[in-house]
Amino acid sequence: MNKTMLAVLSIFAIFLGIGIEFFTPQIFPFSGWTVTLISLISILIMEIRQKQNVIKKKLELLENRVEASDLKLISVQEQLDIADQKLNNSPENKQVASELRMLRTLMKKFADKVNDNVSTNNANSVSETAEKPQTKISEPILNYTNSEILQFLEKAVREDHIELYLQPIVLLPQRSHAFFECFSRITDDNGNIIRPEQYLPVANSAGLTASVDNLMLFKYVQLVRRARRNKPNIIFFCNISKSTLTDVDFFTDFIDFMADNINLTTNLVFEFNQETILDNDFDIQNGLQRLSKLGFRLSMDQLQNLDLALPKLASQGFKFIKIDAHFLHEIARGTAPTLNMKALKGALDREAMDLIVEKIENEEMLLDLLDLKIDYGQGYLFGAPKPAEIRN
Repeated sequence: MNKTMLAVLSIFAIFLGIGIEFFTPQIFPFSGWTVTLISLISILIMEIRQKQNVIKKKLELLENRVEASDLKLISVQEQLDIADQKLNNSPENKQVASELRMLRTLMKKFADKVNDNVSTNNANSVSETAEKPQTKISEPILNYTNSEILQFLEKAVREDHIELYLQPIVLLPQRSHAFFECFSRITDDNGNIIRPEQYLPVANSAGLTASVDNLMLFKYVQLVRRARRNKPNIIFFCNISKSTLTDVDFFTDFIDFMADNINLTTNLVFEFNQETILDNDFDIQNGLQRLSKLGFRLSMDQLQNLDLALPKLASQGFKFIKIDAHFLHEIARGTAPTLNMKALKGALDREAMDLIVEKIENEEMLLDLLDLKIDYGQGYLFGAPKPAEIRN
């Protein structure tokens, strides 16, 4: 009942009482004021009951809303419990935890080795002349002593500034990108690039090759994880050194780590040089076998000769053979060719293996090699290594 109606009824009750009291007192046995009082009380009771009904309805509505909110909270809590359970049981969560544990171990091992070398400055550990690269390169070799390079390397690892570079491997003759090979670069204090040809010999002399290689493998995995979010079929070639294969403690942990990343088998190809593959050392052969059993494809590079047991390589998980363009020209196109390219291609096809010709530097070289019906090419002609720019 609104205020206007209440006022009207109250006034009516008052006038009713006045009328009875003064104009028709003989008709009613009660005083007019009594009638007015009873009427006002009745109106008040009606108003109270109406308000009670309104309050009751509001309470019922509020109770319904509270009950609905409780149900929603229960649903949200159940979803949070499920999400928390999924997070705790998530393979990716376990992968990250495993990765962090291994990285901490590797960083400590690397720092200890670097500190030993820097503090002792033993000439037998670090020589003062860097090994010169054997192939033509586009980035210059910087004029630093090996001790200085070692300090740059230690800083790059400590500050996580070993940069990943990618170089395309193209399908020929279309020249469309088929794969990418991963390379590492470090810089000096001015941001100038120090190439692997300059710092890896230093790392090797200091006994740090395996440590650097181990750390890079984790960066490769991180790169692939990011890249495959937008390009699930992208494929990267990643080099593994002989030192890493013979580092039994690390490689055992690395195999376990890759087992947790088994979904990357289609995106990663691990590459080894021919000298390493032909080494009959138990740890090396066991490492190759364990990677292959996980489902990862393997690649051979740095061929010194083509006396290849392709069936054996295929059984070990090798799917790619890389050969230097100059070497291939010499044995297949030179004045006294010793390689029957058609026979080689046929043997590779029978084992479901592909040939990649690397270090193709110019158009003249490419035209010469295309006559050999090669399928894949790599080199500065198709693109120099560039910083990986894979966005999350």
